[in-house]
Amino acid sequence: TEKPSKEGEEKEEEEEEEDRAFTGVFSDDESDAVSDSESEESEDDGDDERYAAGLNEYLEGVEKRRQLREEDSTSVASVGAESLLVAAATFKRVHDNDDGLRRDREKILQLTLLAVRKKFRKLGIGRQLLNFLRNPIVVGEYDALVSYVDPGATGFFLRNGFSSDVILNNRFRDLVDHWDNSTLMSYLPPYSECLSTGTASLVKEMSTSLGDDIKRWRSASVEAYQTQLRCLERMRHEILLLRTTVSTQETTINSLTMEVDRLRLSKGVCEREFREYRAQVRSLLSRLRDGREDVDSAENELMSLTLMEPKDNMVKAVDTDTILKVGEEEWRQVEDQFRAEVCKVPSYQSIRISSVEKPNATKQNQLRSSFSVRCNALRDPDLRIRLYYCGGKAGTLHRILKEGFQPRDMVAGDYGVGLYFTQNPVRAMQYSEPGLLLQCEVGIGMAESVLKMDQNRNRPPVGYDSVLTGDRNVDHVGIYSHQRHNELQYLIFDSTQAIPIYLVYFNI
Repeated sequence: TEKPSKEGEEKEEEEEEEDRAFTGVFSDDESDAVSDSESEESEDDGDDERYAAGLNEYLEGVEKRRQLREEDSTSVASVGAESLLVAAATFKRVHDNDDGLRRDREKILQLTLLAVRKKFRKLGIGRQLLNFLRNPIVVGEYDALVSYVDPGATGFFLRNGFSSDVILNNRFRDLVDHWDNSTLMSYLPPYSECLSTGTASLVKEMSTSLGDDIKRWRSASVEAYQTQLRCLERMRHEILLLRTTVSTQETTINSLTMEVDRLRLSKGVCEREFREYRAQVRSLLSRLRDGREDVDSAENELMSLTLMEPKDNMVKAVDTDTILKVGEEEWRQVEDQFRAEVCKVPSYQSIRISSVEKPNATKQNQLRSSFSVRCNALRDPDLRIRLYYCGGKAGTLHRILKEGFQPRDMVAGDYGVGLYFTQNPVRAMQYSEPGLLLQCEVGIGMAESVLKMDQNRNRPPVGYDSVLTGDRNVDHVGIYSHQRHNELQYLIFDSTQAIPIYLVYFNI
């Protein structure tokens, strides 16, 4: 560290001498070397010079009057300003903070200084000063009188109505000037402005018993607060435990629900395939009874039904040029569109696309040519959208993909005889062949919304090209019919008004 210079040391000694200038002025003991006064650093050097101009003269006068008093002189000359000061109290009115945190507009007084000369203590002078400060007639109306109190003076303030309660005084901590190594205490006045002498004496007599009652009430309140807090903490931990348990149970329930939905879908596929197989067997038996089928051919047909390959393996018999490669751009577009709709229903999120087949390029060009001619004849030729076909029995979807829609593919529905389509693949699954969905491009043109069912309708209304229907009833209990989706469907009455785009194979 740098060693202080000689000039700096002399300057510090001069400042210490100035600080000790008033050492004996207000001392109650002439031999005391300890002063109760504190010097304050002035903000302006010019003020210091004017203040110190008559300092020496004043100090000489103090010394002379002290000598007169030591000689037991009772003359007026022995009495000065230092002899007239007995006690002092200073306070200030505290205003609201600039940031507007205190919205109640409380009127707060802060007691910044309260001191009594040593030889005049124990005479009730300090208590009398506090009485003046607490009187609204003297200091004006206020809501609280607060002060930072030295540790040795807290008892005096407690006896005179001040409170050291931490919770109560915490509201004043940011409002008043903070002093270190001190206790924040406050006095809250009664609702009446001032007390008469008789009332004050009565309050003094009752203060002891009332203070005991307040202590007991405070102790009971603290105990009640502790009990409530302890209960709240235990309840909080209990709620956290219950939430964890519920979360675990919800995970288990969701897993079981998905498993039930998967089994239900599998059951629907089996029921649908069994009904188709039974219908084919009945048809074969009927031909045998009528003599339209011989036994050998019937036996071969029955064996072919029994040895039918699963839907997942049917794609192997298709031309590989018409199968989309997994991961290519065209595949991703089909899958994204399919998953975007299917994943809206939680129980269908386990469905995955296994393969996507498209028509032969030559046949597709022929179908699109006829489709374009038909769409150009519509009232709105540009309104063409991709929809899922709501229909298709065993084997018909593969034929439609290769040859296009035929008049024989028209079905009699609740809203008429024609081809039904929907934007929702889940809804189309209720009518389609199990494990297959046919995505088509449909020329809608001008569509008329109809709510009235008419199974005999075979053409669109006059001035329109198609019909937008309400939800249809599923005529069978099968693969996806256990849930309703209330999706609108488009109905067209011309087989050339739609062409197949993709045949989607999916697994449950």
